Amino acid sequence: MKQIEKKCEVCEKFFEKKIGCSEFNWIRQKHCSRSCSAKAMSKNNKGICSNTGRTHIKKGQRLSPATEFKPGQESWLKGKKNPHFTGLNNPRWKGGVTPLNKKDRWSVEAKNFRKEIFKRDEYTCQHCRRSRKAGDRVILNAHHLKSFSEHKKLRFVKSNVITLCKECHDKIHYSL
Repeated sequence: MKQIEKKCEVCEKFFEKKIGCSEFNWIRQKHCSRSCSAKAMSKNNKGICSNTGRTHIKKGQRLSPATEFKPGQESWLKGKKNPHFTGLNNPRWKGGVTPLNKKDRWSVEAKNFRKEIFKRDEYTCQHCRRSRKAGDRVILNAHHLKSFSEHKKLRFVKSNVITLCKECHDKIHYSL
């Protein structure tokens, strides 16, 4: 026969099994309420240290002063390439073969060239005349009239490049 009543271990009152309580939970249940359960936990855990040996560093808490960076001290790697993942050590290394097209697109020379073009065109789209203003964020692109990938000699010729906003640049390249 199934047991429907139990005696609370803390307050020694009798309590009944609730309808929604599963058989498994009813077997494990020893207290009539959460407050009695909490009292039993506090009584059982007195004098026991719950520290598991791990360092419990909370958000905002400082580490040991011995391991912290001192004022003005920087990481030995800051501003440098990680030597463990540079060149041959990089898992994506493909024998030092980077397409010339990619080298030209992301070079310092290309970055400076784009800045010169934007300055020449006064940071204004040459198609819709939109420019950078407070509250109006315009993304500008340097558009090559003759394709960058096909005409290698015209890549850094100023007469071949104009400034366009992203919307106008997309219309030119993706219009059907």
